[in-house]
Amino acid sequence: MKGRITRCDPPRLLSYTWGDTREASEVTFELSPRGGEVLLVITHRRLGDRKEIVGVASGWHTHVGILIDHLHSREPRPFWTTFLKIEDEYEKRIAAE
Repeated sequence: MKGRITRCDPPRLLSYTWGDTREASEVTFELSPRGGEVLLVITHRRLGDRKEIVGVASGWHTHVGILIDHLHSREPRPFWTTFLKIEDEYEKRIAAE
């Protein structure tokens, strides 16, 4: 995948385009201290239609869950099984066009 870094403020923020076209979406990762922990906020902008929004939301949700498993020294959950369950939930929660 090609993309372009659009903002970088280590260690707090990283944004980049997801793709190399003019219509590419943009992903931003923001880290904020919260007591002894860190809050991660992922924002994925300029997505196409509802189907793409549901798929991308499900993917990020699944990847973050796996990251949390690793950070807590747990066996990571299986990607596709988890993704499909989460995708079903997003299908219900994100309003139809």
